[in-house]
Amino acid sequence: MLILDPRGKKYLITVTNRVFHTNLGKLDLSELIGKTYGDKIKSHMGKSFSILKPNLIDYIYMMRKMPQTINPDDACQIIANTGISSGDTVVEAGAGSGAVTLLLSYTVFPGKVYSYDINERFLKVAKENIDTYGKGNVEFKLKDIYEGIDEKDVDLVSLDLPEPYRVVGHAYEALRAGGFIFSFSPCIEQVIDFRREISKYDYTEVKSIECIIREYEVKEKGTRPKTRMLGHTGYMSFARKA
Repeated sequence: MLILDPRGKKYLITVTNRVFHTNLGKLDLSELIGKTYGDKIKSHMGKSFSILKPNLIDYIYMMRKMPQTINPDDACQIIANTGISSGDTVVEAGAGSGAVTLLLSYTVFPGKVYSYDINERFLKVAKENIDTYGKGNVEFKLKDIYEGIDEKDVDLVSLDLPEPYRVVGHAYEALRAGGFIFSFSPCIEQVIDFRREISKYDYTEVKSIECIIREYEVKEKGTRPKTRMLGHTGYMSFARKA
């Protein structure tokens, strides 16, 4: 369940007989038994907490993380620019903590996601997160994708790697006609190398973008952009096998 405090802070919890401590008081989690979404419980300080149904984005923000993850604002661009949907097959490399893996898993279910990583520790964390929040349609592979891709007729190859250009050829062989390759890179030099390699193959709809988010403060005295904003996080490049 998702518990929301009066300030809007969220807690993802499991219903048990234990006490959960917050700085707005202690919550007896046994009181959640028999409650439904939309109900409320109170802390020992009399503060009211709302009970909500957690969604995919709640899971992604609150799951255990080790390496830097692609944030949901960027990750949603994968769906917007490739059109992947239910029943598709995806290969990803650089599983990290499993944040993008989870998004891909939900998007293509009951399709399949094959997730490659060479770091056994990262794969362990990603697998734990997917086992907890996922759809059961992810297969993790302790393998270097620079050496090749096992799967064929793939709808999307998604990369979060230091040298994504090294996978361009392997992806071309693995993708079905019309399938996409996606790469997330923090540095423009990685984009340049990736685009140079892409040009050697029969790819179309090639583009590179970044996603910059600016939120607004809306108050009685006036509305203005927030002082802080989510600026550059990384470059996203896409190409489609012709």
